[in-house]
Parts: sequence; structure tokens; C-alpha cells
Amino acid sequence: MSRFISKKVAWLVIVLTAVLLFVACAFIHKKKTEVARFDDIAPWETVGFVPEELPVTAASTIRVMFNEDGTIFYNVYLPWNEDDSIKVICDEAISLTVGGVEYHNGDSFSIPALTDVEGVISVPGVGEYAGTFRFIGTSGIPSIHLGLYNDSEEFLSETKGNTATGYCTILDDSEKQDFAGNCSIRIHGNTSWYNDKKSYQLSLEEDASILGMGAQRKWLLISEFVDRSFLKDAIMYQLARNSGDEHAPEFRFVNVYLNGRYNGLYLMTQKIGIEGGTLSDLNDLEAENSLLQGEGLLQNITGGYLVELGVLEAMQRDEGETVFESPNRYMRVKSPNNITEEELAYLSGLVMEAEEALYLPDGEVTDDGKTWSSYYDADTWVREYLLQEISANYDTEYASSFFYVKENDPTIYGGPGWDFDRAINDYIQFIQNESLDFQVRALHNNAIRVFEKNESGVLWLRQLDSHEDFHDRMKESFFNTMEPELSRIITEDVPMWQQSIADSVAADAILWHEGEWSKEARDGYAQSYASSVPDAVQGMSDRLKALHEYYEHEDEYSLVTFVIPECRFDLVVPVKTGETIGSEVLPIYKDSMDWYDGDELFTTQTVVTKDIVLSQKD
Repeated sequence: MSRFISKKVAWLVIVLTAVLLFVACAFIHKKKTEVARFDDIAPWETVGFVPEELPVTAASTIRVMFNEDGTIFYNVYLPWNEDDSIKVICDEAISLTVGGVEYHNGDSFSIPALTDVEGVISVPGVGEYAGTFRFIGTSGIPSIHLGLYNDSEEFLSETKGNTATGYCTILDDSEKQDFAGNCSIRIHGNTSWYNDKKSYQLSLEEDASILGMGAQRKWLLISEFVDRSFLKDAIMYQLARNSGDEHAPEFRFVNVYLNGRYNGLYLMTQKIGIEGGTLSDLNDLEAENSLLQGEGLLQNITGGYLVELGVLEAMQRDEGETVFESPNRYMRVKSPNNITEEELAYLSGLVMEAEEALYLPDGEVTDDGKTWSSYYDADTWVREYLLQEISANYDTEYASSFFYVKENDPTIYGGPGWDFDRAINDYIQFIQNESLDFQVRALHNNAIRVFEKNESGVLWLRQLDSHEDFHDRMKESFFNTMEPELSRIITEDVPMWQQSIADSVAADAILWHEGEWSKEARDGYAQSYASSVPDAVQGMSDRLKALHEYYEHEDEYSLVTFVIPECRFDLVVPVKTGETIGSEVLPIYKDSMDWYDGDELFTTQTVVTKDIVLSQKD
């Protein structure tokens, strides 16, 4: 009898547990459904908030999050610090209760940042929604508030090139209005197109100076989604400008709000381009072509041209853009977008002549008696080489590598340097031996293997460096300009940037990389960011040190090349001639450290006497 009762009790417990679990799941589902219903309502028509004294266009709406138990968080990101009061922006009929006090449109209140306060939103015809309010200040750096007039955020993502009209309000780091006006907005980028956090291009109605940067019409908001330090692009753009590149983009760190919702921390930069961009001093053939089309009038087609070096798989072309090829490279014409047959013939002919001279060995000349330096501007290509070399940029001449041609000047200019978020610490993905910092030891541009054109191709930078006069000039620029300037940026600029964006980095991380919002979680993300910055900075510092040692004593080294099939890059490790490669530095690839020079096994005890190429047997 007792055994029967025990079984009955056990079954009763199981049934009650199942019922409770079902009820809990139903409750959570109901809560999430309710919030989804609320979230479907245009948020700027329900409840928004704006710091006192700021324009209504700077109002921020609620970001909805959940706890595991289904309770609702109302996260509000604002360009605000807790010394300022917050004004409520909503429909007249809506009421908002925060901390037991009811507020309506135009009412103001003060609240400590990061404090959980219980509240209720009452929307007539929809219902009441209780939740925990958290106000998150993102002050200290400028903020950009974008609003779409007629289209949705989803429209921008539907098809590459979709463009919406809207407004743009920009507040400087003291929350004073710096710019306000209409603009068009589209998503920017190729591979970054697939990231959850999008980058954006803004086109203003006319040229304007933004946050102290030079006047332009086209601007970019770079999400830096893959760079947790948020600093790699900034460091390299600053290095480009400080080493003399007048076309390198200026930049500012900004918080971005889209349709009233916080969208994260971004790097605002000037756009690389001729019409409305950083190369606006070049002849605008695109405008001329549009003006003269069908008129049969003669025009000067010698410039300007902006061209991207890359591979076909990386060229997600905008409508109308033209791709052409040389014996060694694919190229995409970025400007003019409406290039004519005559212009393409001139441009491609110049490139063909230049490549012929470039791929001749030292001492040989073309039939016209020309060498590489007859076509390629040495100063700009030396700078472009060193920007890519120092940063160990994964995307070198794969995508986002540019050159340009000026009017009445049959010279090919390198740069401007662009897109360094896949730089230091990022370009080796197939190696398991973490004890070897390949990004420090590998000679990046000399490490790029000759593949078929659409896989990597014979790089111009590598070929330029094969010429002794270019190589000597490159080393001189490294020692006299690039190394001291990058050292200054690392010691002076980076700490200032790091401090200014720390709060926004934490807010961005919570928004885009998930995580519970709490003081502890926020501090954890802040600590993660604090460690990612030294990783990036130390990587660049170590890279400088390794390149300095190698360039200063180049004749004393032999190069050990590890061929890695799935990677666009070989690993090229400089080793002092007559010495071994060192202990515990062999790459582990496919769970093996066995590397062969022909049939001879290469080990950490092998004495290196010459340049060698190593591979793993099948």
C-alpha cells in the first residue's frame, strides 16, 4: 500500500511540474508576443525621450529586451549624462509611469544612469505594458540622428543599392547641434553587407563640413563590427594623413541613432571618391559624361579616374560599374560610374602599358625605353605599400585597394588607403599554434602567393617591392616617417580615443553581441574592450619592431616560407642565416607540425642557410 501511495505521489509531482513548466512557457511566450505587438508600433509615435535643450530630432526610443523569465526591459540609449533631465516625447493620449510617477508628453524627470526603475507604458487601444526602465548615457562623443521619411530599415536591407530619403541631425561631443539637413541613406559595404550591424552611406544635399572635418557631400558610417577594439581603421587613417596623404579620409567616433533607436558606436569618415568625396579635386568625368552625353562634344578623357584593385568574388558591383582586366589583375572602375568606351580604352591602355613596365626585371625597359617609375608615382605607392605592410591587412588587393589617375597626367597614383578592420591579429585563420604571432613575423605583402587572377593574383605591391630602387625608397620612408609617426599615434592618440569611446563600446557590445544588461555585464564588456585595445596596439608595436629589425639587417636573413593551401597568404618567416627558426614556432596545420623541404623534414633544429619553401605532404 505504501509503495502504491509513493508511486501516486511521484506521478502527481511529475504532472504538477509539467503543468507549471507549461504555464511558465506560456507566460513567457505571452510576454514576448505582447512586446512584439508593442514593438510593431512605430516607436517614435509611442514613447521617446530626449535630453533637455536638445532638438526633438535627437529623441531616442525604447529598445526592448527580455529576461529569461519573460520580464521586459525598456532600454533607452541617449546622448545624455545624469546631470541633465530627460523630457518625455509621446502622443498626448499616452501615459508613462516611471518609479511610481506618471508622465505625459513634454514632462521632464531626472534619473541616475544604469538604475533599474519599474514602470508602465499605457497606450490607448493597445494596452498597458509593465517593464524595467534603464537609461543608458552615451555622451562624451558626437551623436548622429537619422530618420527615414517614407521607407523602413528593412527596405534598406532588401536589395544592395536601395536608397531612402531622410533627415540627419548631428550633435557634437557637448550635445550642441553641428549639422541638420536632409540626406539620402543607403547601406555601405561588400562583405560587411552581411553583418547584423550595418554600415551606412549618407549623401547630403550639398557639401558640408561635419564635426570640423573638411566639407564633403558623401559620408560613411562604418560599423567596425569585426574590430572589437574599434581602433584599427582610425590608427591607419591617421597614419596615412600624417604621412602626407591629402586624400586619406578624416574621421570621428560617433554614436548613431536610426529612426529614433540607438544603433551603436560607429566611425564616421569621409568617403573615398571623386564626386562628393576625398578626391574631389580630380576632374569629375562622371558629371561631364552626364552633361555632354549625346552632344557629340569633345572632352579631355585623361582623368580623373578612381579604380579598385581586387578579385571578382569580392566585387559586388553597384549598378553601372565597369570591371576590366589586365594580364595580372581585375579592376573595377569606381569613377566615372558612366565611363564611355573612349575613356575605358584610355584607362585600360594606360594600365596595360604600366603593367608591362612593372613586371620587367631591374635593368630591362619597354620598347619605349620606360621602367616602372615612368608610370607609377613612387611616393604614393611607397605609402600604400607600407600601410598594408605595417597593418598586415588581410584584404590587400583583394578588395578596397585603390589607385587614381589625374587629368593630363599619365601617372598611376596609389591609394588612398582604405579598410583596415581586418588588419593586425586577423589574417591567419588556419593555424592552431597560438605561440607564434604570425602577424608579427610574416612578411605580409611578400607573403602573398601567385594564384589564379580571381583568387589573389600577382599583386602590384609585391611586384613594386621587387624593384631595388622602390625597395630602398620604401625602407627610407619606413625609418624616417612611418615608424616614428605610428609610434606617436600609439602613445598619444590611442589613449585619448580609448577613453572617449569606452562607454559607447560597452553599450554597443550589449546591443550587438547580446548579454544581460546590468552594471556587472556592462563592466565585463568594458573590461573585454579594455583588453582588446592593448592586443591591437601591441600587435602593431610588435609588427613595427619586427619590421625595423628585418629592414635594418635584411642581408643577414633568409626567408622560410610555409605554404598553406586554404589561405590567400603564405607565412614568410625571416630567420637569421646560419641559425634555427626557434623553438615552438612551427605552424600547426591540419593537426600536424611536419613541414618538408622537398623530402627533407624541417624541424626547430634545422639550420637555415638559404631561402626555402616548405609544405606538408598529403
